[in-house]
Amino acid sequence: VLIAALPLFGASGSSGPLIIGLVGALSGPKTPYGKSQEQGATLAIAEINQAGGIHGRPIRLLIHDDKGTPGEVGSIAVSLADNEKVLAIIGSTDSGCTHVLSMVAVKTHVPHITCIATDPSLTRAGTPWTFRTLADDISQAGALVQWLKSEKNRGPIGVLAAPSRYGKIGARTVARLARNSGFQVTGPLVMSVKELSDSIREVLKEKSSIIVLWGLVDDGLEAIRELRKQGYSGLICGGDGLASPAFFAQKTVPVEGVVVTCPYDLQEDSPANWKFREAFRKRFSTEPDSFSAHSYDTMNLLAQALKNSDGTRSG
Repeated sequence: VLIAALPLFGASGSSGPLIIGLVGALSGPKTPYGKSQEQGATLAIAEINQAGGIHGRPIRLLIHDDKGTPGEVGSIAVSLADNEKVLAIIGSTDSGCTHVLSMVAVKTHVPHITCIATDPSLTRAGTPWTFRTLADDISQAGALVQWLKSEKNRGPIGVLAAPSRYGKIGARTVARLARNSGFQVTGPLVMSVKELSDSIREVLKEKSSIIVLWGLVDDGLEAIRELRKQGYSGLICGGDGLASPAFFAQKTVPVEGVVVTCPYDLQEDSPANWKFREAFRKRFSTEPDSFSAHSYDTMNLLAQALKNSDGTRSG
């Protein structure tokens, strides 16, 4: 769908490298997601260029750190579009930053693809320049609710939201879908540092036997630590903000048994997946996560679109 939907586009010249912009958090609390995005894209480009590039032209990736804050990303996006003449922009790791990229894409007519941000409004508002390769919050929350139903987990649900755009949108979505499916739901309640203890006390007061956390790694770990402190031992679930090695590989907070949405199956038994995992391990000495896998696929989709273009923005 992406290959067919993308307009024919290219750099301002017809020779030299084909330039793609990559924007994400490479510093600050969202660094693990930005680093995964960078790793997936750089691996894909290395393979594409080693195979001869696009009609003999290599791809060049311009990587920018937006620190996960919307105030940083506007000038980056404008520079990529107007000064660097990029063919497309991939990013960001933060939904607020990604909305800024989307607005610049509309103004400059540069295709924009998000492979990490899950805010549904990014691609449901009708913009012809923003695309996504990762399932949004509606799809992921819906899958989680369906799983709970299929596992006959019908107890009351307490929903806790990180005090971020990602946390609030995802938590509202999963709470609405769970209520529509017949679950008794408390929340969403905010799990900020000041309100976390009170929010957890509230959901436990309602006898919640399922806790859904919608936030990033640090949000989830703090919430689980407080849940255990208050004596909760039931099922804990979360969105793909927790689907990171930074969450499951740490040893400080017990996370065994936590169920999260993850649109990438590391164990998928397919030649393409085994080849990808082997190449990723060889290059980075670690296994890929969902975000690096989606970034890798996104870069390969862009490469396929470029093969169908004439290498210029006019198509």
